[in-house]
Amino acid sequence: MMLLPRTALVLLALGMLGPVGQKGVTAVGPFEPTTAPRVAPEAPPADTLRAAAEPGTPLLLPLPPTLAGRTVVRYTLLRGPALSGAAGRSFTWIPKDAAPGMHKVLLRAHRPNAPGDTLVLRIDLQS
Repeated sequence: MMLLPRTALVLLALGMLGPVGQKGVTAVGPFEPTTAPRVAPEAPPADTLRAAAEPGTPLLLPLPPTLAGRTVVRYTLLRGPALSGAAGRSFTWIPKDAAPGMHKVLLRAHRPNAPGDTLVLRIDLQS
């Protein structure tokens, strides 16, 4: 293997970087700030359920038997608050010491002869 001199490496690096400075940059137009918000409205995905719960009161929710027109055999919990779980097509949560507000749960739907799908559950824990 042959080693290149340091000057050759520097020239190679500069060649890979392209033009240095603002010589190669062209401006499209002046930047004009706007006061209008540029945030897309948050719409819940199609596979989203909403529920409400009270602190300290156990929550038991039956989950849908079908998603996207296909039968769901069972759900597994991907992400959820403490003391929550899924069994079959049911979701349970004991909101003990949980902060009031919106809590998001992700569940994996297992379907025969089809890839898994994700169900989002948004629970509003009221104070």
